[in-house]
Amino acid sequence: MKLTPKEFNEQYKINADLQTKFAFASDNKRKTIASIAGKPKKMFVEIMKRFFTNPAVVIALAVFITILLCSILIPSKGLRIYEPNKKINAYANISMLPPLHSPMFKDAYDPNASVVSLWREINKLPGEKVNGQFLGNQILQYFKEFEQSVKFDGSIEQLGVYNPPTGIIEGMTIEYNPYLVFKYYILKANILDAVNKNQTVDENFINQSLANIPTLHTLLGTTTKGADIWTTTWYATWRAIVIALIAASLQTIIGVSIGAYLGFNAGKRVDTICMRLIDIFLSLPELIWLLLFVSIFGTNSYALIGALVITGWAGPVSTTRMFIITVKDEEYIIASKSVGAKTSRQIFYHALPAILGKIATNFVRRIPSIIMSVASLAFLGFFNENNDISLGQLLVESIGDAQKNIWILVLPATILLCLSLSLHFIALGVHDALDPKVITKSRRK
Repeated sequence: MKLTPKEFNEQYKINADLQTKFAFASDNKRKTIASIAGKPKKMFVEIMKRFFTNPAVVIALAVFITILLCSILIPSKGLRIYEPNKKINAYANISMLPPLHSPMFKDAYDPNASVVSLWREINKLPGEKVNGQFLGNQILQYFKEFEQSVKFDGSIEQLGVYNPPTGIIEGMTIEYNPYLVFKYYILKANILDAVNKNQTVDENFINQSLANIPTLHTLLGTTTKGADIWTTTWYATWRAIVIALIAASLQTIIGVSIGAYLGFNAGKRVDTICMRLIDIFLSLPELIWLLLFVSIFGTNSYALIGALVITGWAGPVSTTRMFIITVKDEEYIIASKSVGAKTSRQIFYHALPAILGKIATNFVRRIPSIIMSVASLAFLGFFNENNDISLGQLLVESIGDAQKNIWILVLPATILLCLSLSLHFIALGVHDALDPKVITKSRRK
């Protein structure tokens, strides 16, 4: 309630003599004096300002958001062309296709390769009969595109245009377009099927067959299974991010809860017992524990998340306990304790907000660590799923095929690298934005 000067003097029994010692400020002056401190600042706005003032953090956040959006949108049902980790179609000759932007493929000459077999079978077509008549050499004109795309390392006189060598020649190579092999293998099969059924094989039949052959849209080619590399890799990235987020969240919730309690009971029996148990978990690398628990519980996603939580809870407990010990004797916590605040209030209202920056930083840093652990697990062969795929499994399966299509190895490795680097810089930005000591120093400047 606002008091007038007269009411104030009467309430506090200020005599006339004392009244001459001071005087109330006018309304205009009061507004001026009150505005000296400025408007109170909103904490969230200030945190966002500090977070986005670092260019490296902003770039890292943009990279992470881009990867996250790509992992969600590219494999989504409405936008994807092919199913992730599944054959792009039921036809043959779809495995290890090169990228669309560089379709030519060069390999050692193999007389049993699909391209060589197709070459020979095409040149046998003129001898096939339809309704008692031979197809004739005119049928070869429809396969000119394929024949012109195939290049042997020897001269025409040495090899023969229509008679590639039947045996392996050391040092001999062949260059061809696998997309044309796919296309003309289907056309050749359609022609032979028509021959067996005594159907007419003419220009209309050829054009209709070519129109019905599916057009391939594999941006970066296919895997040995015939799956699209582009879609499959982004799907594996989405799975890695989801597993890491769930596991890191559960690890942090469990670790912060137990660590805060132990920090306020440091030195007691319960703290000693728990810390010895934590020392056992931390004495070995997490990957060793992961191998043990995955071997026991299995290799599905739920078992993997459970194994990650069991093996990773000790780290957040230890760090949270240490952070709580450093702040539990601060004046504001002692003051809250002196007025009768419960331990839970001291922890959740005073201690944890003071170390929120460190907790958030550790949480963000755990995400790339978990992603790399799962990838390492799959790379070692302990997390290979039959009906699904992970980044590590994709990498280990692509080692032998990287010479044929480098993107099968480069794309998942690049995504892993960008995820780790971006989350590392985001963690630094979160620390600088939330840490009280950093905030105090920036205010002094």
